[in-house]
Amino acid sequence: MDGTLLEFADHPDAVVVDRELVVLLQALHQALGSALALVSGRSIASLDHLFAPFRGTAVGLHGLELRRHPQDAVTRAETPRVPEPLMQAVIGLVAAHPGPFIEDKGFAVAIHHRLAAPGMQSLRRRLVVACARHAPGWTVMRGRQVLEIKPMNATKAHGVDALMQEPPFAGSWPLAFGDDITDLDMFDAIRRQGGTTVSVGPRIAGAGDLQVANPRGSAVLLRSILAAIRSASGVEGGVGGDTARNARGSRGAAQVIALLRDTLQA
Repeated sequence: MDGTLLEFADHPDAVVVDRELVVLLQALHQALGSALALVSGRSIASLDHLFAPFRGTAVGLHGLELRRHPQDAVTRAETPRVPEPLMQAVIGLVAAHPGPFIEDKGFAVAIHHRLAAPGMQSLRRRLVVACARHAPGWTVMRGRQVLEIKPMNATKAHGVDALMQEPPFAGSWPLAFGDDITDLDMFDAIRRQGGTTVSVGPRIAGAGDLQVANPRGSAVLLRSILAAIRSASGVEGGVGGDTARNARGSRGAAQVIALLRDTLQA
């Protein structure tokens, strides 16, 4: 989410969500017949808070949390909270490095930092050792200015695969945006479903089928998709379920891909 739809901030709680982005998500949710999902390392509760009043299908905590439909409760993978011995080790290691701070997500933990590469690698190695010693089923995942400690079996791909098995996503053409190496397993899942991926920013440039420079570029493409779907429906406002399904089919996918490429080349 941060770096894909939102600009990064010094603290996760300090990100700014433009009201126009919330309106855009609400409109896309309607136009796509509810086939819109937010996939994030953040918790779903955090996503709901950021994008209120929008509430949609969501995958949170790198696949540990899933809400299949907007009205559903959040389900969580059968995994324990961060083991206390591991958390205490993390606290001690982070305290030895000036600057980084811990975000306790309950079922995962993030260490946000602005460390140069040598300092980040040193901290990461020590965290890997702590996981092996105190919680062998847990791993350290490196992201943009963050080190995430989570269960090894938690991936965004798991959440995407689960959603693609059920309506309204089953049989549709998926399109995913991502900005970090933490999104690459999701990209793989999208491609297995015959979909298209969009890399946002420089960190994973070339990993996506398409590329935009920043979150503003993501918003431009999303508005183009919304306009294309509305144009296909022949209606200025929202569209009904049948039209949305047609727009998500193979023909609609080809039209949207062509539109995206034209937008990027403009």
